[in-house]
Amino acid sequence: MTDREAFDEIASSIDDSSAFYGAIQEARAKLHREHPGGVDVTLIGHEAWRQLTPVQQAQALDGLFVAYIVRLHDEERAAKLNDAAAEVKTYLEGDDEHVLHDALSAVRPIGENTEVNGVCASALANVLDELDLLRHRLAMSKSET
Repeated sequence: MTDREAFDEIASSIDDSSAFYGAIQEARAKLHREHPGGVDVTLIGHEAWRQLTPVQQAQALDGLFVAYIVRLHDEERAAKLNDAAAEVKTYLEGDDEHVLHDALSAVRPIGENTEVNGVCASALANVLDELDLLRHRLAMSKSET
């Protein structure tokens, strides 16, 4: 994650009714107009901070702490999930997916009341679609690294 993405993520956690949020938005707009090629996010933060009164700064600091700690928690959780995902291969048996596809092909087109052995056929189709989506996302994430 780039510094800019990290800053945007933390800033998005700040209460949008706070003076600091407004100051961030103003500073971002101003600095992006002045530097269309890109802006160091620390400049945005400093510019926004200088716009606040001492009372507003004290109020904003609590929000920054919360946003930062929530972000750290999210990063730690994501790292744990990644570690767990590396250990777990799959719960599917070799032919599970084919069995489900075969069962669904026998009842196509699937209506809202269509069942396969007492199970809602559209739910089975949704699970198979979700499995395809997860495979796609996994392939995309592996190609990015």
